[in-house]
Amino acid sequence: MRSLLHDKHADIKMVGAVVGILVTLIVAVLVFYNIAGSIDTTTIDASIGATNTTPAANATDATLSQASTFFSIAPIIAIVVVAVVILGYVSRIGQ
Repeated sequence: MRSLLHDKHADIKMVGAVVGILVTLIVAVLVFYNIAGSIDTTTIDASIGATNTTPAANATDATLSQASTFFSIAPIIAIVVVAVVILGYVSRIGQ
């Protein structure tokens, strides 16, 4: 931690890390929803004769539910990370 306090380029490294984390999060959301949209359990359900009662349909529903919960919380995490970077920079200016 002390090496970061005395490093003149630590601000650029921190901003780069935050941008990297945010870009990774955006790509993860895009990839997940493109893959999740292509999952088709209707053919599995049709061959069994039931609707949304197969293990595949149940697993798909549970995965989409958990992903929507995480992706609704993820922007809050991003805002907190950006706020910590800004507060760290402002407190460093005051010293």
